[in-house]
Amino acid sequence: MDDKQLDSHIRNFKKTGENIFFENIYRFFFPKILRFTALNVSDIQAAEEISSEVFVKVYRHLRKLNLNAPAFKAWLYKIARNLIIDFYRKEARSVKKVSLEQYLEEKSIPDNDIDANTDRNLVVENDEDHLFEGFDSANIKDKDFLNKLSSLGELQKQVLLLRFVEDMDYKSIGRIINKDERAVRIIKFRAVSKLREILK
Repeated sequence: MDDKQLDSHIRNFKKTGENIFFENIYRFFFPKILRFTALNVSDIQAAEEISSEVFVKVYRHLRKLNLNAPAFKAWLYKIARNLIIDFYRKEARSVKKVSLEQYLEEKSIPDNDIDANTDRNLVVENDEDHLFEGFDSANIKDKDFLNKLSSLGELQKQVLLLRFVEDMDYKSIGRIINKDERAVRIIKFRAVSKLREILK
């Protein structure tokens, strides 16, 4: 589904309220949201529940919002990310603690507070796409892949998945994680560097 078709489905759903238009959106995006969620929570049953909840929220609110295709996609993944965070907050009470690395990653790059002298190599595009070559939905159940991915901080992992698996631009990723584009590029650079070390 391209952006023009998505815009049409959104417009028609808002105008008529007919579920067929929402179903088209749901059928196209549900597998993508499920993949993104499963790779973040590493529990397919929890991922299915979270993904279903994403679309319940979308259904309830879509007709009230004025979104074009790019804004809709960023909103959709932001809902998923927020629900993933909620999932981990609930789990944190008994099984998961936020790592120091993750805490520092999230706190050390505020939106508009990046040093102007930051190494420009951090924000230059490199050919990292090969790290995710051959990636498809089957990788959701690939334990080795999930273990390697899980060794990244949550924010790093989400940025990599949004950039290379979901093929999102930096601006859209920034909307989802509440960071500016430069911060997203730096997080991606650090994540790719760490993943390369893991894959050696």
